[in-house]
Amino acid sequence: MPLPALAAVAELVAAAHLGRRGSATDLSEENKKRIVNLVKRGLVSEARASAEELGLDTLDLSDANLRGANLTGANLARASLARASLVDANLSDADLSNAYLTNANLTGANLDGASLREVNLAGAYLFQANLTGADLDNANLTGANLTGANLSRADLYGAHLTNANLTVANLTGANLRYARLSGSNLTGANLREVNLTRANLTGANLTGANLTDADIEEAIGINIGPTRTFIGIPNGYIEVYSHFVPGRTTLRRTE
Repeated sequence: MPLPALAAVAELVAAAHLGRRGSATDLSEENKKRIVNLVKRGLVSEARASAEELGLDTLDLSDANLRGANLTGANLARASLARASLVDANLSDADLSNAYLTNANLTGANLDGASLREVNLAGAYLFQANLTGADLDNANLTGANLTGANLSRADLYGAHLTNANLTVANLTGANLRYARLSGSNLTGANLREVNLTRANLTGANLTGANLTDADIEEAIGINIGPTRTFIGIPNGYIEVYSHFVPGRTTLRRTE
């Protein structure tokens, strides 16, 4: 472990011993700041070690300012990052599986290839975030703002995207099998070659979305609007007659 990191850990342990004679609240806040500073410097392993020394079960980074932090490949699994600022942070190939990021701000963050399995991103702000090839299997993105985000080739199997904002998002080649997209806004989204098998789109807004070569034959509740749209598929086209009643459409293959 580098000397600066060892020194930081030593300070935390010393603070813990001293804190037993002082204010537990002050100790908690001071230790949290120290742990956040370690993470800011990319010393995530050292931050975890410090948290363990203090008897903490998880890495608590809630409300932390990690703007622009370089966390490439970092192990943040099960960490608490609720309301944290990760604006423009580099989280490529990071492990955020089962992490708690409710209402976090990830505007412009790079999450290319990151593991976000079963992560909680409810209400998170991911404006123009890069999630190319990210693993979001069963992730909770309820009410998240993904406007302009790049989710091409992302795995969103079974993901919760109810009421999420995916306006002009790029989902080319993404896996959305069994995803819950009811009430979501997909206006102008690129859904080319997306797999929507058994996905629930009841009440979703697909105005202007590109569904070329998308697999929607078993999708539930598609509602594109009061116009006829032709969607290209390998063996012809699906002719979609959408009605004003949300979730009620007629799909018919035409050769």
